[in-house]
This record gives sequence, C-alpha cells and structure tokens, in this order.
Amino acid sequence: MRELYAFAGRRHLGTFRQVGDRIDFTYAETAGPTPISLSLPRTGPAAPGAARAWLDNLLPAREDVRRRWARERGLPDTEPMTLLASYGDDLPGAVSLTADPDLPWRRAPQPVEAPQPEIATRLAALRNQPTSWLDQRARPRFSLGGHQGKFALRRASGKWFWPTYEHPSTHILRPTTPEDAAAAIADLDRSRADGIPATRTEPVTFGAQAALVAERWDRLGGQRIHAETIRQALGRRPSEDVDPGGVRDLFVHLGLTHPPAGDLDRIAFLLAGDRAVVAPRH
Repeated sequence: MRELYAFAGRRHLGTFRQVGDRIDFTYAETAGPTPISLSLPRTGPAAPGAARAWLDNLLPAREDVRRRWARERGLPDTEPMTLLASYGDDLPGAVSLTADPDLPWRRAPQPVEAPQPEIATRLAALRNQPTSWLDQRARPRFSLGGHQGKFALRRASGKWFWPTYEHPSTHILRPTTPEDAAAAIADLDRSRADGIPATRTEPVTFGAQAALVAERWDRLGGQRIHAETIRQALGRRPSEDVDPGGVRDLFVHLGLTHPPAGDLDRIAFLLAGDRAVVAPRH
C-alpha cells in the first residue's frame, strides 16, 4: 500500500492510499468543511476513479515527460502516487502532497535563486527539448498539468527562486514567440470581454529567450489558495472527454452565470470564491 499525505499549510487534509490500481482518499479530522475537490465530497462516496483523476491532473499530460521525471529521480514507475511523492511540494491549488507525514514541521530549505541567465538557459532547453520541463540541479519539487512545456518560479524582492513547500511559486513561464504571445494575450482579453476573469500574462525576455509569464491564478498575496480545474471537479482524467452538459451543471451548482465556451482545459475555478478563471493555453 502506498500513502500520500495532503496538506494545506500546516493543516492535514487527508490521505491518498493506493492498493493495486485503486486509489482512495480519506479526509482527516483536521480537514475542515471545504472538500479538496467537488469530485471528492466530504460526506458520501466519491465517484469511481475520482481520486486517481484528481491526482493525474496535477501532472504533465505527456507520458514522455512523466517518464523523464521518473528517470531523473530514479523512480520505479510513472504512477501519479509515485511522481507526486517526489514532486508534490508545490502544486496547483492549495494542496501539497508528500509521503512524509512530518512535511509541515521539517526544517525549511534555503531558497534556491534562479538568476536570469539560468532562466534563459532553461527556456532554451525547453524550446529545444519539449520534455525538459525541470532543471534537476535545483532538485525541483513542483508539478504542473497540461501538454506544453513550462516551469514554475517564485518572484520575491525582484528576484526569481525555485519554489518549495514553504515558498510557493507565483508565476508560470514557458517559451514563446512574439506572434504566439500576442495571440495568447488577445485570447485572454476576449475571455475578459465575455465576463470571465483571466490571469495576468505578459511576454518577458530573459537574455535572448522570449517567455510568456503568467501570474498564477491559484495564488493570492504569494500564498496558495484552494482551487481546481474542471476536469478535477468532474473526476475526469486528462485523456478523458469532458461532457459539456456536465460542465453546465457544474456551473449551475456553483451559481456561476457564464458557462465557459471553447477549450475547457483552459478554464479553472476557485472553490473558495466560486468564480471561473481563464489561464493561458497549455
């Protein structure tokens, strides 16, 4: 049996347990009333496969990226429980995952700065090798979902740092071109015009490398906030189709008046505020 402990700050939310192919989630007494996902209710049974789907959406959708992550850490497989035990300190939303039940009380590691030349090198590597999401020299312990290569950093006091459990990432960076950046920003502007907030995104050049830099929609004042994507809320894995009817029902349940149109993989909403947010296409 494998176990992953879920924390929000110092509060233990519950435990994911895997026996064979089956993954279940059990809430801790300290979890509080808000579920970590609408697909994992506080009372009553979760939908079959919902716990695995929730974890799966925290990781890159591409299997070749997952294989590289496992190989670079000497991990035995690419199961979500295995990868997130090694990369789960800084994740989308408020939850951190770890195999260490003492994670909130460990001695905080010294933040590792990511100087601009190193960011440029990382962008160039990612542009040339789409599986090269992470710089293993920094021993990153964060994960991002989606298909396009990207990485997360923390912006503080005018400098960039690799994120840790104690120091959440604040921005997501990915290689871009001026044309792609302009198209992405125009797309986000259209979402705002339709009444759906969009995360602040801008093109930034590091050395000779152009990046699309997006403020994380799941952070507030540098702190993690409770959030999930539509796929997580519906208990759908990255490879599974999303029923538009289910999405409409979800928005009605949340009391949202503007159901999303277009690419549902770009829509996320904040459980704490019950509002939809559009993130850059990834």
